[in-house]
Amino acid sequence: MKVVEHPEAPLDVWLDEDGHRGAMEGTEGCRVRKAQASVALTSSGLEGFDWVLNPYRGCAHRCVYCYAPSVLGADRETWGCQVEARQNMPALLSRELRRKERGVVGISSVTDPYQPAERTYQLTRYCLEPLLRHDWPVCILTKSDLVVRDLDLLEAFSEREVGFTVTTLDEHQRRLLEPGAPPVARRLAAMRLLSDADVPTYAFIGPIYPTASIHELRSLVRKVHDAGARYILVDRLNLKSGVWLSVTKALSGDHALMTTARRRMFPPEGDEDFYGRAFRAVEDEARALDLPTSRA
Repeated sequence: MKVVEHPEAPLDVWLDEDGHRGAMEGTEGCRVRKAQASVALTSSGLEGFDWVLNPYRGCAHRCVYCYAPSVLGADRETWGCQVEARQNMPALLSRELRRKERGVVGISSVTDPYQPAERTYQLTRYCLEPLLRHDWPVCILTKSDLVVRDLDLLEAFSEREVGFTVTTLDEHQRRLLEPGAPPVARRLAAMRLLSDADVPTYAFIGPIYPTASIHELRSLVRKVHDAGARYILVDRLNLKSGVWLSVTKALSGDHALMTTARRRMFPPEGDEDFYGRAFRAVEDEARALDLPTSRA
């Protein structure tokens, strides 16, 4: 595989979905470059978090429905193709932990802390180490099974939780909408491993794909229950600026999926609301399994 040189970047390589040099599945690759952060912990407006920590800017999972570009004011066309590894983040964090008020740290809010670049840079792991020394509570959300690498640290926290975003059991749809992320089967296996190690886990079924079947959603709930999730968060597709265009581009080669998605997102008058039915299906199935569920 070709390594792409970029004279303005300290480091610039293509990484595949496992963090190795090469082409990432479903994309031309991701350019990773070193960067410096000015702050590690930022105040959180997200429920359940006091602080958020984003060791990377950008995300090579390249989920077409991601609304982080809208939040950050980033270019949606290049989002997922360029990632900044904030190499000074662990040192910044160590200093901030000594002077900021202790609280729950969400890892992460606008990136995936275990995206492919983490295999090389290990910034998330290096940030977990000072958080553990100071015994701050952490809540991780990821689409990657790479998180199991850090089980030795996670087991030692007095308060920790790991969430896995699991959106579909259909690999064809996953490749279209989350081209750089690991298969959901790997995420479920990682959830099971962490759960067996007494690390609390949860499932984020979000967004529910507008192409999902009710049967599939019920099956997905059973899968996360079997993997040890303690609860489920569920959400709909958020149509922030540019999201729908990205989704339609991704689905353009599959007429049936595109037709289904369009009808559900923009239903004709009189059609039943898809997300109302989808949420009820998830909640009903979870209730039968005694699995708490809430809407994000």
